[in-house]
Amino acid sequence: MNRKYILILLFLVLTPISQAIAQQNQIGGFWEVETVQVGDRDVTPVAKWFQINEDGTYQAGNGWMQNDEGTWAYDEQNQTYAPTSKNGLIDEFGAFSLQFENEKMLWQREEEGMQVTVILSRIDELPKAPADLVQGLWDLEQILENGNDITANFDADNRFYLFIRWDRIYNERNADGERTSGYWHMNAHHLEMTLMSHQEGTQPKTWNVEADASNLVLTGLSDSNQNTEMSFRRLQEFPE
Repeated sequence: MNRKYILILLFLVLTPISQAIAQQNQIGGFWEVETVQVGDRDVTPVAKWFQINEDGTYQAGNGWMQNDEGTWAYDEQNQTYAPTSKNGLIDEFGAFSLQFENEKMLWQREEEGMQVTVILSRIDELPKAPADLVQGLWDLEQILENGNDITANFDADNRFYLFIRWDRIYNERNADGERTSGYWHMNAHHLEMTLMSHQEGTQPKTWNVEADASNLVLTGLSDSNQNTEMSFRRLQEFPE
């Protein structure tokens, strides 16, 4: 066979292979979920990430908490991505079609008759979720009731603090110096935290959360704390 035709044949054979390898190499890396669209609903989880490894394994989590691991497979012929969780439920919906657009990775498939689209972008470090930001010791600076500042009457001696622990327990000292505790839970899709007291007969309270490294603002969402807004600053040691 003419050498020229041999080279053309090799080119035609090797080009799809090299493209498939390049596509597979693109999948690997550290990714954060930007959006999850199910039909016309936005169901994007908070600070969701995937570490996709070249050895065919992956880890996943939300914020600083890893909550999944498993393996993944790439079908070069159909250009699909299929993760298989080690500790999750069986995925009955099959592989995602895979494509890259403007340095974003897109997963798409149909679930229960609805189109699902997941858009991911590359990251360099774990994203912080609200559950990570709220942890720590917080001193009450201001409390508003129906927009009115009632701090002077509510906490005249500046005793109120809230300690949100990593183990999902919170400790609170009220304005009278009494200490209570309970469980705290952060919603996976909304900026909402629920405090569930250990005290019998005390109803859970849900708060909208705004938090950064130094400040925490809780706005009441339950019947018992509606129209209440509490602003805190972070402390590095317990007050007397």
